[in-house]
Amino acid sequence: MSKPILYTFAGSVWVHAPLVAITESGYAPGDITLETVNLAQGANFNPEFLKVNPNGTVPVFVTTDGHKYESTISSVKEILKRAPKPPKHDAHHTHELDKIIKEIHNPAHDPNDLFFLPVDDADREAKAKGIVGGFLANRQKALEAFAPDAPAEFKAFLEGKQRANGHLLEFFTGNPDQEARTALYTSAQQLWDHAGQFIRGEVTHLLKKSNGSYLNGQEPGEADYHLITWLARIITNAGVQPNSISGVALKAVQERTGGQEIDPVVAGFWDSWTQRESFKVNGVA
Repeated sequence: MSKPILYTFAGSVWVHAPLVAITESGYAPGDITLETVNLAQGANFNPEFLKVNPNGTVPVFVTTDGHKYESTISSVKEILKRAPKPPKHDAHHTHELDKIIKEIHNPAHDPNDLFFLPVDDADREAKAKGIVGGFLANRQKALEAFAPDAPAEFKAFLEGKQRANGHLLEFFTGNPDQEARTALYTSAQQLWDHAGQFIRGEVTHLLKKSNGSYLNGQEPGEADYHLITWLARIITNAGVQPNSISGVALKAVQERTGGQEIDPVVAGFWDSWTQRESFKVNGVA
């Protein structure tokens, strides 16, 4: 392998963290090969890709010597370790920044779940007719194609994904009873509430403590790459365009997360990022 490879998909929330890291840390175009895995067509369930990452997720970073980094956190960390101009401070040497990176990836406020799960009947109908419905349907087709003849090492994984995706697709396309709808809507709102608590709590605390626009201070660093990726998807999940000014973007998030005010330091973080080249060229959303 002549160059390292980053497996990506433009519609994936987490691939933007390593893409921003690449742009911010001095890599030249082409230093890292970008290989697209079309999640919208279920290409991540192809057994050939599962050989690269048995979890069937992106990003995946593969070095020239074949070492694989199969999570967002490990991919970003390795990209920065090899970067021409890494951030001044390694987030993993700072307890609070290391902790917030892990919290950003906490399933309790997973932006992927918030993308899929509706909060009420109107939201369910809109998602069924929009990107979510098409995504789930295409993924089900791919799983039905790959699962029957999959190698033994991947068969149970694919069959499990086929069942889970099928149940969610049926929720959107079928006629679930009131109990099922209420249970899922409650789960979705709990995710939104937890996202709001995280923004108003730990995120706000560390931004105030940093004495700058970013968690890392005056210039963004590793933790910021993860946070802006997460926050951008939270904002688009709230129904706002990804390049919207903070007054529009955070108002929508505020309403979705209980209505309590979001501190201006979060607006400063957002507005600083939307002006950065790495945010614009990588289509962070």
